[in-house]
Amino acid sequence: MSAEKYCYITFPGVTHVLRAEKHLTQICEDFLIVPIPREISSDCGMCIMIKPEKKDKIIELLTQAGITYKSANTLIRHKPSFLKNLFKKT
Repeated sequence: MSAEKYCYITFPGVTHVLRAEKHLTQICEDFLIVPIPREISSDCGMCIMIKPEKKDKIIELLTQAGITYKSANTLIRHKPSFLKNLFKKT
């Protein structure tokens, strides 16, 4: 496993996550819905994981769609080998 940077966008609630997922799926952005990492919050919940270089664009898309997000945090995480092709190289 290799360590890579990922951006985690958190939301006020699961409804916001689901709205974001629906919106981003329609425009074919690379993202994953994942549990919120413990480094960000001890609360149980879901967030969107993206490559850091897409953060500004994704936040702009969410804002334009009227979808409220709580925070955007970048962490260095180990990428499991089964995810190696999830995010396209840019």
